[in-house]
Amino acid sequence: MKTLLFAMLFIAAPVFAGESDTASLEVLRQAAEQGNTDAQYELGILYEFGYHFPDHKAAAYAWYSRAAEHGSALAAKRRDVLKAELSAADMERSQALLKSPPAVSAPSSAAPASVPTR
Repeated sequence: MKTLLFAMLFIAAPVFAGESDTASLEVLRQAAEQGNTDAQYELGILYEFGYHFPDHKAAAYAWYSRAAEHGSALAAKRRDVLKAELSAADMERSQALLKSPPAVSAPSSAAPASVPTR
């Protein structure tokens, strides 16, 4: 009986963790869209290394650029390193993403009432 219970928990745990990850990513995205420099940098990292994001290098460059514009030296360094790796097409996509303002979503019940910005 204990073995069966353990096996069920072992199988179900990643499902519940995935729901938590999705909610956390949404809160992070909302903070980044509202201009939070740290959130923009973190999204850049997640996009750069492909965490739950397909076709991610151009978006990573765009988020790093936004964070760098707000004064993040770390984001500026990552942006510059990534720029050397991007193709011309990826740079065009990055520039298009930068020209369009991030879509600010309405805060959900899971998001904090106010998100500090820099």
